[in-house]
Order: sequence, then structure tokens, then C-alpha cells
Amino acid sequence: MPLENLFTNEATANAPEEQPKLLYKKFGVLSNPFPSAGQTSGHPHMSTEADKQVDAAVKTFYSDRKSHVISITASQGIGKTNLLNAYENALREKLSQHGFFVIRYVPDPEPFFDPLIRSIFENLGEDYLRRSIDALAKRKQEIDDIDKLLEFVRMSEIKIMLKALLSVINSEEKLNERLSLAYQWLLGLPVRKTHQTELGVNFRLDTVEAKTRALRDIVYFGSEMKTLEGIFILLDELEKQNGSLSKTIVLRYLSALRALIDALPKYLFLMVALTTDALERYREMLPAIRGRLANEVQLSPIRNEEEAVKLFKFYLEQAKMEARNFAQNKQLQEGNDVLLHEDSARLLFHQLLRGSNIKGVRQRDYLNALYEKADESINESMPAFF
Repeated sequence: MPLENLFTNEATANAPEEQPKLLYKKFGVLSNPFPSAGQTSGHPHMSTEADKQVDAAVKTFYSDRKSHVISITASQGIGKTNLLNAYENALREKLSQHGFFVIRYVPDPEPFFDPLIRSIFENLGEDYLRRSIDALAKRKQEIDDIDKLLEFVRMSEIKIMLKALLSVINSEEKLNERLSLAYQWLLGLPVRKTHQTELGVNFRLDTVEAKTRALRDIVYFGSEMKTLEGIFILLDELEKQNGSLSKTIVLRYLSALRALIDALPKYLFLMVALTTDALERYREMLPAIRGRLANEVQLSPIRNEEEAVKLFKFYLEQAKMEARNFAQNKQLQEGNDVLLHEDSARLLFHQLLRGSNIKGVRQRDYLNALYEKADESINESMPAFF
């Protein structure tokens, strides 16, 4: 029977709680330091030359707010998702409290562009709209000319909606109702009689073009009201669009992506991760997007033994630092047994290099090999608990 002897005694039944302590006492870590091939998130990121390029672009965007587009390219398993994970966390930590919105999105693949636009509106949220309307009300006390205050708004229905929200600023209940209706409308939900009555809108945002134009106005509205400084969109695995969808659908998606970039010459930082060959295919399929995706940051596989050892040591040291933080005030003695020798890490790299079909070794393959080797060491050293 499967799992028949999973819990053979009380000690084994309690193993999940005891495992970190036992591992720390023996190896100085809480768990296997290396991620398996199936673990695409939740592990550390070692800085590379690519980080310097992305950092420079982010700093430029922060200083001038002019839109940037960066293509993160590499073949599968080189570290595109790991880099996006690292920047998502860093951007949220450092900039979310300063008016910047960070949006992570993975097309799955999708035949339509609408879900991405909808996701942007969802991440901005109803509270963003409320704060912007509050700021508009304060601005109106200084300049009693609503048309002048909203002269940057291009869509007439967006302007009508904002005026409808502003007109009930002194009624919390009514404002809440209209904010909810406005949010529904921006998400592209059907226009009901109540939307027409309360907001003055008559047409549903049911096309990518309409949603993109609405997004442009809402973003610029937030910027004018000082409730939005910029939007970071991290778009991962874009190559999947070409894997299972027809050329016509892919072209439509790419055209919509280009339209989004063009609609926001300011306040947008778009980081797109895709394979190198997919980027070339997309550039050939739609020459108009070539210039938008010209800023390419290329990631490299592990090219030599030194790089392999450096990555091995980085993950091991990160795991030990995490373990020491965990062990503070727990009266646990850190073990110093060697979980995996450096020579083993070198050997694994050379074994993978001999069978590699690229110029180097994929980080995912190398880390998975380290994971399996470390797992063997853990199981051999602590058989009673694993």
C-alpha cells in the first residue's frame, strides 16, 4: 500500500517540526539549500551583469518617469524567472510605498490581451481611484475649473465618470457606490442602467483599444493627482504565446502590447522575459514591435567551473545565513558537517557540461543536480527521520 509505513513511530510523525533542528545541528542548514527543477520561486537570486543593466534602467525611470521596455532573454532554464522574482520583491520592498505599482503577470498562453489590461486595473484597485478623487477634490478648492483640471483626459467617458465621482465627494455612502460602479466599468463589465444613471457612461469597455485608452487616462489622472508615480509590469514566459496559438492571434497580442507601450510614453516600466529565439520570431512577425523591444538584456548559462562553484557557494551560504537567523534564541548548536563538498559541485558541473547542447550548463539543471546530491547526503546521514 502507498505510504503504509509513513509514520512508523512518534518521532517520525513529528519529523516536519524536528527536521530543521536536526539538519541545523548536523549541517548548519534548515533544509536542502538547493532548489529542485520544479521549484521556480522562493529561492535566492545571485546578482550578475544583467542586474547592473536592469538597475541602471530602473534608476533612469525613477528619475525621469519616461517609459522603459526591457527584454530579458535566454533559453529555458537560464534564470529569467528567477531574475523577475528578485526584481518583483525588490521593487515592492523599495518603491511600493512611494506611489509605484508592481504587477507580475504570466500569459498562460492567452488568445486575447484583455486579461493583462484587466490585471493592471485590478492591481491599481478601487482604493487608488478613491485617493485620486480625494486629491482632485482638494485641487478643485484651489482651481475651481474642473475642465481645466481634467484637460489631460482624452476619453470623454472617463471625464464624465470622474466628474460623477467628484460630484458626490461629500457623501461617503454615495461615493462608495459610484466608486464600485466605476471600478466595474473599468474592468470591462457590462454597462447596466445603474452605471448609466450614476456615472453617465453608456458604452462598455469591450475592446483592447478602448481599455488601453482608458488605462492611459487613469494612469495620467493618478500622476496629475500625485497618487501614482509609475507602474512596473513584469511579464514572464511571453514565448508561450507562440507555442500553441496561431500566427494571427500572436500578431494580435503583439500589436496590443505595442499599443500599450505607445499609449504610455511616461509612467510605464515593462520588463518582458522570453526566450531568445521567441524574441527574434516576434520581431520578424511584427517589425513594428522591433524598436519597442530593442533594449535586450541577455542572460548567460554557467560557462565555466569558477561560475559553477560561485553559484554553489552562494546558495549554501544563503541557506546557512537563514538557518542562523532561525536558530537565534533557540539554544541550538550549529553543526559543521559538510553537506556537499566543493569537489562534488565541480564534478557535477563537468558531467552536465559534457551532455549539454548549449555553450555552458543551464542554472536550473545544475541546481537540480546539486539538490539531488545534497538530498542523498541528507538521507544517508539521517535515515531515521527521512
